Amino acid sequence: MGMLKQSIRGMPKQAKEIERTMPPTAARMAAAQALMAAAQARMADLNQMMANQAQAANAAAPAEAGTAVPAAVRRTVAITGIRQIGMLNFDLLVEFDLAVLPYRLRPYPATTQQRVSQMQIGKLQPGLTLEAWVDPSNPAAVWLDLQSL
Repeated sequence: MGMLKQSIRGMPKQAKEIERTMPPTAARMAAAQALMAAAQARMADLNQMMANQAQAANAAAPAEAGTAVPAAVRRTVAITGIRQIGMLNFDLLVEFDLAVLPYRLRPYPATTQQRVSQMQIGKLQPGLTLEAWVDPSNPAAVWLDLQSL
C-alpha cells in the first residue's frame, strides 16, 4: 500500500514535467492539421484508384462472361511491381504496378488492385506478361485476366 501512495503522490510532479517538455499547443495543433491534410490526400488517391479498378472490372465483365460486346479492350501488360496490401476472406488483395503494352503505341505505367487467390499468387512475379482488360475511356482502369496465367 505504501508504494501505491508514493506513486499517487508523485503523479502531479510527473504531469508538470510532461507538460513542461511538450511543444506549445499551437505547434501541436499545426502538426495535427498537417497530418490530417496528408491523410486526406492519401485517401483521395486511394479513392481514385478504387474508382479506376471498379471501372475496369465493370468494363471487362461482359467480355469475361461472353454475354455482350465488351466496353474494354484486351491489352498485354507486364508486371513491374507487386505487393500485398490486405486480405479478403482467404484471397489476397494485391496492388500491381504495370506497364501496359498497347499494340503499336507507347507503353505506359498503370497501377491496379485486385483480389488474387493464394493458388495464383506464386505465379505472379515482376517481369511476367499477361493479358488484361483496359477501358479505352480511362487507360488507368486496368483489370488483369488472371485466367490467362
